[in-house]
Amino acid sequence: MTLTSPRPRAWTTAAIVAGIALAGLLPRAWRLTVPGLTSDEAFSWRLTGYPVRDMLARAAQDVHPPLYYIVLEGWRAIAGDGPSVLRGMSVLAGLLVVPLAFGLVREAARLDIAEDRRTAALLAAAMIAIHATQVLQSRNARMYALGTLLAAGSAWLILRANRATVRTWAWWALWGLAAAAAVATHYYLAFTVAAQAAWALGAARTRRRLQELLLAGLVALAVFAPWAPVLWRQARQVRAAYWIPPAGLTSLAEGIARWGTGFETEPVASLVALLVIASLVAAARVGRAGRFFALQAAAPWILGLVVSVSAGRPIVLDRYMLFAQVFLLCAWAVTVTRVGARALAAGAALAIVLLLASGLALTLRGLPADPPALALAARALKRQAGADDLVAVESPRVLNKLRYYASQLGADTLRVRAALPERVPLLPYVSHVVSLDDGDTVAADALFAAGADSVWVGRESTSPPNPPPAGWTITFARVFEGGEDTRFTLARYQRMETPPPSSAR
Repeated sequence: MTLTSPRPRAWTTAAIVAGIALAGLLPRAWRLTVPGLTSDEAFSWRLTGYPVRDMLARAAQDVHPPLYYIVLEGWRAIAGDGPSVLRGMSVLAGLLVVPLAFGLVREAARLDIAEDRRTAALLAAAMIAIHATQVLQSRNARMYALGTLLAAGSAWLILRANRATVRTWAWWALWGLAAAAAVATHYYLAFTVAAQAAWALGAARTRRRLQELLLAGLVALAVFAPWAPVLWRQARQVRAAYWIPPAGLTSLAEGIARWGTGFETEPVASLVALLVIASLVAAARVGRAGRFFALQAAAPWILGLVVSVSAGRPIVLDRYMLFAQVFLLCAWAVTVTRVGARALAAGAALAIVLLLASGLALTLRGLPADPPALALAARALKRQAGADDLVAVESPRVLNKLRYYASQLGADTLRVRAALPERVPLLPYVSHVVSLDDGDTVAADALFAAGADSVWVGRESTSPPNPPPAGWTITFARVFEGGEDTRFTLARYQRMETPPPSSAR
C-alpha cells in the first residue's frame, strides 16, 4: 500500500498542471488571428520564406541570432503560414513554459530540502499562465516565447546537473547545449546563462564539479562558435547606431513595474518598482532556492545596464526582460509559500494571482475585434489592381506586411515595391531591408517612370495623396480604417491617354 499511495497524488498534480496550462491557452489563443502583424512579425515571415542558406545570410545582416528563424522555417514547412499558425509556434512555446516552471520550482526547492515543493510549483505555473506579458509574447511571431522556454529549461538543467550523482557529465553537457541554444535564440539570454554559470560556480564544492562546469562551458562555446564572428560584427553594428532609447530612472521604474505586474502603473510606477525589487531581496533571504531565482531575475537588468554604460549604447528594453520574468514569478512563488502562517501565505498568493489576472483582463480588453487597415487594403488591391499595375509603399516594413496579407488572399502576383529615396542609407536594423528580394525596391523619384500605366501608392497615414505629376490623374483614393486604430491611405494614379496630334490644315 505504501508503494502505490503516491500515484494518486501524482496524477492529481498532473491534472492540476494540465488545467493551469489549459487556462493559459485560452488567453493566448483568443482572437489570435485578428491583431495585425507587426513589422517584426512580418519580417519573421518574410525571412523564413527563403531557403535556409539564404535566410541565414540575411539574418547575419540583422541584429538577432538565427535559431528562432531556423525553427520557424521548419514549423512553416509543416504547418503553413496562416496567422494562427505563424503565431502558433510561440503559443506552444509559451504554454510549455507553464509545466516547465512547475518542474523548475520543484527542482529548486530541493536546494532547501523543502517538504512541500508542490504548492510553490503550482503557484509559479499559475502565474506564468496568466501574466499579461507572458501571454502577449506567446502570441507574437518572434523569438521571445522560445527564448523564455530555453531560459527556464536551461535553469532546470543546471539545477538537475548540480545534484546528479550518475551520468553527471551528460547532465552538464545537456546544460551546455541548452545554454548555446538560448544565446542562439536571443543574445540577451547570455546574461541568463552567465547568471546560471555564476550560481553553479558558487555552488561547486569539488574539483570534479568545476571540471564538469568547464566541460559544459566548452560544449556551449563549441556549439555557438560558428556564429561567433557574426555576433562580433552585429555588436559593432549595434554600437555604431541603434534605436533603443537611453534608460533613465523614470523609464527604468516604469519598465520594472510593467515587468512585475504586466500592465502600466505610471502614477505609482516608482513605488511598484521598489516593491518588485524588495520582493527579490525578500526571496534571496528565504533560502537557497529564493537566492537562485533572485539572481536569475536580477542579473539581466544589472548586466544590461553595465553593458549599456560601458559600451555607450543603451541595450535595455522591456521585452528583453521577458526571459528573466519567469524567475521573478518563481521567486514570488517560493517566497509566498515560505510565509509562516498558512492563512497569510494563502492570502498573499491569492492577492498576487488576482493582481496578475486583472492585468491580463485589461490587456485582453485592448485586443482588437477587427482586422487591420492594411489587410482591408490588400483585399481592395486584389479586386481592383491589374496584373501590370505597380503598388508602391513607403518602406520595407509596410511592404512585408502588405505582401503577407496579399499572400493570404492568394494575390501573390501583386507587384508590390518599396519606394525609397536613394539618398537615404538603407540601414538594415532600422528598415528590415535585409528581408527584401532583388527588385523589391524602386526609386521614389522614378516611381512614375517605371513603365506602369497604373501606379497604386499606399502609406500608413491619413494624409491626402500627393498631387499627380504631369500626364497622370488620380482615379481612386481611399483611407482604410481597421482594428487597433490603424489607417492606410491608398490612391491609384492612372496615366492619361495622350491625345492624337491634330492634323495639319
